[in-house]
Amino acid sequence: MTHSASASLTNAQLATLRGLLVAEQRRLRGEAAIPSAVAEAGPRESDPSDEATDSLIQHEALAGSQHAERLLTEVEAALARMDAGTYGASEVSGEPIGYARLSALPWARFSVVEQEDLERIERR
Repeated sequence: MTHSASASLTNAQLATLRGLLVAEQRRLRGEAAIPSAVAEAGPRESDPSDEATDSLIQHEALAGSQHAERLLTEVEAALARMDAGTYGASEVSGEPIGYARLSALPWARFSVVEQEDLERIERR
């Protein structure tokens, strides 16, 4: 299909979805920066249990940061698709992704059914 996927969404819906994506982008940029702040905390005298706790906190912050970076990539790709006029189209079928799904997951790249199929394949 050659029509713009964005054409199935109203201008108001697109504006709402862009707002959600931009807000998520800001939030994720903040989360991705957290580990550097945690890592910059200077050395201090502590007992071994404090050091273990600090290590666990740094590990969790790093894992959260990596997740935030992956999600940030998805959000920024969705914003790029919006700018290109291809936002809201499934990357598998090219069919429109419903507004309800995009409202819940504005960076969605697939319809619900396609996403479930992909997850089923990954679990094999």
